[in-house]
Amino acid sequence: MTGRERMNQILRRCPTDRLAWTALVDEHTLNPLAPELRGRWGLDFYRSIGCDVFLLNSWIAPFSLESPVQHWGEGVRLEWTTENDRQVCRWRSPGGTLEAIYERGHPLKYPVETLADLKLYRTLWDPVRFSGRIEDQGNLERLDREIGSDGVVTRFWGPSTIPRLLENDMGVVNFYYLMNDYPDLMKELIETMHQKELEAFRLLADGPWSSVTLCENTSTYYISPQIYADFNMPHQRDFVEQVHAAGKPAILHMCGHVHNLLSLIKETGCDGIHTLTPPPTGDTPWEEALDVMGDDLIVMGCLDPTIFAAGPVADIGPALDRLITPRLRKSPFVLCLMADGIAVDEARFRAVGRWIEKNG
Repeated sequence: MTGRERMNQILRRCPTDRLAWTALVDEHTLNPLAPELRGRWGLDFYRSIGCDVFLLNSWIAPFSLESPVQHWGEGVRLEWTTENDRQVCRWRSPGGTLEAIYERGHPLKYPVETLADLKLYRTLWDPVRFSGRIEDQGNLERLDREIGSDGVVTRFWGPSTIPRLLENDMGVVNFYYLMNDYPDLMKELIETMHQKELEAFRLLADGPWSSVTLCENTSTYYISPQIYADFNMPHQRDFVEQVHAAGKPAILHMCGHVHNLLSLIKETGCDGIHTLTPPPTGDTPWEEALDVMGDDLIVMGCLDPTIFAAGPVADIGPALDRLITPRLRKSPFVLCLMADGIAVDEARFRAVGRWIEKNG
């Protein structure tokens, strides 16, 4: 099979000719490589190591997949400035201004921190709408041509309402304080945001891509099981139902601690979990996800960084001997080497490639 055929078989939960494996790299890993391995946004490197491509959007390519695009209401302006090497975003509206501060993409100050912020942010969401973008069709076709027979593209979008509030808009501390002190206002905001995002889910489902992966980063380190059960899980279920209605696989990207959520995740009806991570970085052994969610669950399992990125290269093969069990081989499993945001030595990818060639 080609990489494209293999990944499409996985997404249909059908048998493949060998173990599927994929990688994700950015400039941190690419820049030190030989010039012939740095081209085409990682594609030349993926071809060199022989992995199957499962590209998240256009990843680091100079063009993008952006639908659904969020539009704030009339009179709301987003202003970005750089101050002391930090990026400042201000939402200016007739009702007031919200401010967030970021350093290298990470929030130092969240836009919603107080009751006044919460009330203002709630009003900002009333006129929000989402739209499609016609350029995505051409960009997707270009990506498909570049990838060729080596793999597929998935539309990677998110997060949905709850992780958006926790990661981007409020932060964990503000979210739980506001939920405790002003539960009615918080629930009203959550419901308003989700109702708007239902249109985003429909646009994702109807887009030109063949699968959709919702980037949730779900983890019990910051989403309590109760919050997940009350809000996040039903929202994800709505996403899955929309994507399934369009006849496409619906994948949830959950790279954190999710072991105690597996029975709830099953209720979403999702086809698979992307970057499911075992201990010690995560808390979910791959087979335990199959125990709860079924052997036809698509597990795109993240090879733990303590093995892949930090341990001795010589230990990678023996670790894979232990981890890749006969049961996983019979399931729609993909081994994922995730190096986004970090530099991982080329030898580590090639060690996995050699193991796959011998044992795949």
